Amino acid sequence: MKTIPHLLWLFLLGISLQSCMHSTTLQVLQPADMRIPEHLTTIATIDRSKPSNGFVNVLEGLFTGETIGQDKRGRLRALDGLTHSLTRTPRFQVKPTDIELEGTNTGNNMAPPLPWPEIESICQRFGTDAVLAIEQYDSDALVATQSFQEKYKDKEGVERFRTRYKAIATLEVTIGWRLYDPSTKVIEDEFSVHLDESYSATGDQERQARANLPDPVSRSFDLSYRAGQRYGMRIAPVWITVSRSFFAKGKGVHKDAMQQAARLADSDKWEEAAKIWTTLVSTADIKNAGRAAHNLAVANERLGQLEKAVEWAEKAWLELGNKSSKNYLGVLRQRIEDDRKARSQLPSRTLP
Repeated sequence: MKTIPHLLWLFLLGISLQSCMHSTTLQVLQPADMRIPEHLTTIATIDRSKPSNGFVNVLEGLFTGETIGQDKRGRLRALDGLTHSLTRTPRFQVKPTDIELEGTNTGNNMAPPLPWPEIESICQRFGTDAVLAIEQYDSDALVATQSFQEKYKDKEGVERFRTRYKAIATLEVTIGWRLYDPSTKVIEDEFSVHLDESYSATGDQERQARANLPDPVSRSFDLSYRAGQRYGMRIAPVWITVSRSFFAKGKGVHKDAMQQAARLADSDKWEEAAKIWTTLVSTADIKNAGRAAHNLAVANERLGQLEKAVEWAEKAWLELGNKSSKNYLGVLRQRIEDDRKARSQLPSRTLP
């Protein structure tokens, strides 16, 4: 009898484990990278990265392949991403504006900060506490091609080589932000977000390989949008969706009870499912009890009882030896720390 290779065994074990588990999603509050003063609750967004020397910007576009107006559309997408990110937080109310101001000659460096009277005027006009400005925007979309030899078989089955072409697109976006607080005359944050990505396509000819690439312009707009989202998550705690796995199957005489509890959980009846799992922890064999304890940790996290969730995960792993609970225990402990940090970043009046 042949032995199953070690890596294949782990792969099959993983598939087997996944087949007996279901997943559920929940919303968690992800903390921001920094804490913004509590008196700032409403923000006006503006674009202050328009190149003051349009001719230089057009020349740059000729060399990089950018279309006229591409950077402006990218800046608007970045502001859209920021606004979307800040709609998922109880921390700020964001008010988009159509204000577009000139920055540096090319727009890819930060100009000196705006004068405070201008910031105060914007806040008064839109009824906000602060102004958040794009102060720098630079995007590059470059495509390079290279040839390579590909092995293939002809109609007679003879191995041959042919020349193929690979096109590689490299996108980069750098966006600089400033957050102005006119009440204290302090720039609360000055930060640049840099994102990049590469992707490729192949073809029988160089031109075909380039044509097979997804549109670099559209992809650069998506990158700008994500950069805006990223900055929003820097200054505000945001709600994100996470996934948790729980056991849906049991062994032996406890098989039916585990399946019934899983059906209840899938129907969002977590408290009813928890009653069955609680009984199984004290009556079932150690394997089924460990699975039930793990599920109780998930149920308590779903119900907002994070400390109880940790207690059940500890029991599942430390007492009953459920291996899946080891990593989940770390996730829960980090969740508690993140929850504490996120709450400290929210004004007291917004806390539940």
